[in-house]
Amino acid sequence: MKKYLFILIFAAIFTTCTKNLNDNKLIDNSYLNSTASTKVSNDKIDNKQTYEINFNIENSVDCINIEMEGIHLSRTFPNENIPKRIYFIIEKKLQLPQFKNSDNKKYMPIGRNFNNDWETSSPVKICADKNDSLSSIEATEYRIRFTIFDNIPFYYTLKIRCASTIIFN
Repeated sequence: MKKYLFILIFAAIFTTCTKNLNDNKLIDNSYLNSTASTKVSNDKIDNKQTYEINFNIENSVDCINIEMEGIHLSRTFPNENIPKRIYFIIEKKLQLPQFKNSDNKKYMPIGRNFNNDWETSSPVKICADKNDSLSSIEATEYRIRFTIFDNIPFYYTLKIRCASTIIFN
């Protein structure tokens, strides 16, 4: 009897542990580039030029973590890596019938890494609200618009962590 009880308890613990491992399986997706080869956005942040990166999420997820880092390489000798604070907005493409045949894509902001006082925080965690279908993080197109509020070229790294693969366009 003790033997069967031990097997039953072990099976319950093993099942619980393997389920938790699968739930916490997050994928780190990274994108590195420079503003010299990044699309300039038509939309601005505080009337300053922004760049944009479009991406698709392969599968729907509950939450997504987004982080960006930037550096400017000085033209002096020796070169210096000057860190730059990046301000970004994450937007979801609207899938509304009235925009279906339109060439202009419409996006809805779902998160940003700064507040009204321009204080930044990183990483940004965005989670879907089960009571609001617009806030769901589904397999669709997204974009990140970003700026450093300076007209100098810089390099950046975008890190997206979620339970799905990200396809950068």
